[in-house]
Amino acid sequence: MVKKTITHLIFLFCLIAQVIPVIRSGTSIENGIGFWGPNGHDGVWHLALINQINNPFVINMPIFSGEILKNYHPFFDIFIAYISKITSIPPSYLLFQIFPIISAFFYLFFSFKIGKLITKSDKGGLILILLNTVNTSFGWVINYQNHHNFEGESLFWSMQSPSNQLNPPLVFSLVLLLIIIYILISNSKTLSKLNLIYISLILILLPVIKAYSAIPAFIIFFVYIIKTKRYYKTFLLSLFLSIVLFAQFNKNSSSLLIWQPFWFVRSLFESTDRLYFPRFTSLAHSTVLKQIIFYTFGIPIFLIGNYAFRLLAVFNKPKHSWFYTSLWFSAILLTALPLFFVQTGTGWNTIQFLYYAIFLLNIPLAHYLTTVNIFVPLFIITVQLIPLFASFPQYVDKNPPAFLPNTEIKCLNYLKQLPSAIILTYPYNPYLKSKMTTPIPLYAYETTSYVSAYSKQITYLADEMNLANSGYDWKTRRQNSDKFFLQQNIYQDRGFLLNNQIDYIYLAGSQISLFNFDFSNLFIKSVFQNQDCQIYKILK
Repeated sequence: MVKKTITHLIFLFCLIAQVIPVIRSGTSIENGIGFWGPNGHDGVWHLALINQINNPFVINMPIFSGEILKNYHPFFDIFIAYISKITSIPPSYLLFQIFPIISAFFYLFFSFKIGKLITKSDKGGLILILLNTVNTSFGWVINYQNHHNFEGESLFWSMQSPSNQLNPPLVFSLVLLLIIIYILISNSKTLSKLNLIYISLILILLPVIKAYSAIPAFIIFFVYIIKTKRYYKTFLLSLFLSIVLFAQFNKNSSSLLIWQPFWFVRSLFESTDRLYFPRFTSLAHSTVLKQIIFYTFGIPIFLIGNYAFRLLAVFNKPKHSWFYTSLWFSAILLTALPLFFVQTGTGWNTIQFLYYAIFLLNIPLAHYLTTVNIFVPLFIITVQLIPLFASFPQYVDKNPPAFLPNTEIKCLNYLKQLPSAIILTYPYNPYLKSKMTTPIPLYAYETTSYVSAYSKQITYLADEMNLANSGYDWKTRRQNSDKFFLQQNIYQDRGFLLNNQIDYIYLAGSQISLFNFDFSNLFIKSVFQNQDCQIYKILK
């Protein structure tokens, strides 16, 4: 009875720890809707995309009018969109409250099952759910030394276990990956037809849930079929269908990766928000001998910083040799990819390969920790709890980092009631943010898709970060938009509005006072205004 109670309490603690970073986002605060963590950008992007999904195979790009979605893995958003349509539950509740609780539950449930199965003990299950919840980098050690706080989870670049829920497609893919692993290690010799269907369906969908996750999933299944000498047809059929489905949304994805060896290692020491050691970095741009010295020390620091205690997994002596072989092979490949490639647009996006390597090595680490003195796992987990608890205040603070003011919500609700339209917003100005205190309104917080997310309309240009990730030519539009707002040639400006089929201009906060439009020659009129927003209609 006591053992079961302890298990349930640890499970509940891990569940709460997983959902805390996200569950308050999208909810009402005193003066609007609050967003904690990166949800002021990432969560808002998912809302914008979900609102545009009618045909899952042809999705209008919500932040780049006239274009369809490309080079993206949209299944999570499609899934939430259709759940919302079926249940009439608003996408925001599904995204920020309901999905995190459900996904965290199954993430921990299958973690416990796998940990128990590979170690043949409840202790192994508990250790794995704790590792999958609290295991983090050594970034907090550096941050404490430099800034006397315990932050710094992604100081060495990679996001860690405590932040899984901040990336919904990631945690969705992790749950499905755990299901594959559980099925395979539970059935070491043969698989039922139903299990084969489950595995095949997951393999087909993973590339369009989170493309990076398909690599370990296919590797683990491939090693399994080599061991069993069966199911080759299932593997090949799943691979073929996954490629076909992936190609539907990622026709030019091969051009997104650029060969740029050790970019993450160099940037780790060059970036002021990471280790920042310019004297050491200078070696990377010097003679061959000095470059060798830099990478000899730089690469291990990058790996040790990210993997932290997971490196102890090398001491694991597994009994399930095929399974651990597949884990280590996957982890090595997933580590090598970001070491040698970056992504066009936003170079650091390829670090997401490492997310899965870090996740997978929690499994052999959990197995190893059940074979040593109990004080070793207790020490590791206790130490990891320090940065975890230190991160909680930023998610429970009354003031979120970003918010959408009630006054702007009224403007966006006005746009929501209109027929389908294209909205022109003022290009994001990063300098506005420096003059504000939290909570920062979304228009100044980051380049985001919030106008589309909360009006359900399409914008001419927004969220330049996601546009860059997917390979859109956003810079040309940015230049054209900037030129329009300079208001230097009234005839060109009118042509810009008509040629791009723009229906409304939306200005927020301090943007309103910047412009005094020539209403008569631009043929526009004010249709909605309050202290935080201004909407102009384009007369056609």
